[in-house]
Parts: sequence; structure tokens; C-alpha cells
Amino acid sequence: MKILTLALLTALAPAVPAAPEQEPTPKASDTYTVECSLSNPGYSGYCIVSEQAPHRLSPPAACQRVLSCLNNSQCSKTYCNSTTVRGGWKVESAKRKQAK
Repeated sequence: MKILTLALLTALAPAVPAAPEQEPTPKASDTYTVECSLSNPGYSGYCIVSEQAPHRLSPPAACQRVLSCLNNSQCSKTYCNSTTVRGGWKVESAKRKQAK
């Protein structure tokens, strides 16, 4: 009787959900280099930033990440010669950097 009860309880028990799969670590071949040219009236000249971006992002989308940081006073990443100018930045160009 105990075996039958145990078998019945096992069959009726809810399945344990599988642990969510972690996103695989991107390989170098999964990314490309994007070159972002940014401007700000409070910054002398253009700021050129080269960033690694996943292939799923277009160059403008990849540069948007940099732009979001430069326009956010809470962002701690440094760009443009470690400028402290935050806000008022805009993307002038975004292009895939050609491999040499």
C-alpha cells in the first residue's frame, strides 16, 4: 500500500520548473565594433567612441547606449576623455568599423 501511495503522490506532484537558462557569454565573433561620433555644444570638437556591440544591434542602436550614458548624470562610465559634461549630447554618425 505504501508503494502505491508513493507512486500516486509522485505522479500527482507538480513538476519542478527547470532553472532558467542563462544567456551565453558572447564570443568575439558574436560582436562587432561600432564607431560613434557624438557632439555637444559644451564639448570642444567631436567625441569619437569605439564600442563592441552584439550583431543584433544596429550601429545607431549601439551608439544609443553611449548616448544614454553621456546624457545621464548618474552614469559612471567614462567617455570623451573622461568628460564631466552630461546632457545635451547627440549622435552625429554611427557606423560599423571595418576590420583591418
